Amino acid sequence: MAGLWALCLAVRAFVHIGDFDVVDPIETIFAGMRFSGDDARLMLIVEAGIFGAMAIGVFARRRWGLLLALCYMVQVVMSHLAFVIAYLLIRSEWMNVRVVASQGPMMVLITLYLWIRACDLIFDSLPQPAQARAPQSSDTNHRAAVRADSGAGDVAAMAE
Repeated sequence: MAGLWALCLAVRAFVHIGDFDVVDPIETIFAGMRFSGDDARLMLIVEAGIFGAMAIGVFARRRWGLLLALCYMVQVVMSHLAFVIAYLLIRSEWMNVRVVASQGPMMVLITLYLWIRACDLIFDSLPQPAQARAPQSSDTNHRAAVRADSGAGDVAAMAE
C-alpha cells in the first residue's frame, strides 16, 4: 500500500490536471506547514520518496522499514496538531482545520498500531545485561544431560 501511495503522490506531483494560469491547485501540508505550487510538488516528491522507502523496507522485511513508518506517522500526528493550532484562530481556515482535526484520531490510531507492532523490534534489539541472561545450552548438550539423568529423563528425551 505504501508503494502504491508513493506512486500516486509522484503522479500527482508531475501530472498537471488542467491548464491553470492564475492559481496552481496543488496544495499539501508537511510538518505543520501548508505548501502550494512548486513547493507543494517538491514536498509531494519528498513524501513519495519516504513512502517508497517504507514500502521497500517492509517488503524486504527490514526493521528500518517499520521504524521509518512509525517515525513518519509520528510526524503526521504532530503535523496535524501543529496545523490545527496554527490555523484555529483564522476564520477563513475553519473548514480546513475541521477536516484536519477530524483526521487526527485515525492518524493517532494508526500510529499506536505501528508502535505496538514495532515495540518488540525496538526493545528486543537492545543488549541485555550479563546477569539477566540465562545460560543457554545447545540442543545436543540438553539431550545429553537428559539422557545422563534418571529414568524420567528418558521420557523427556522421547518427548523431544
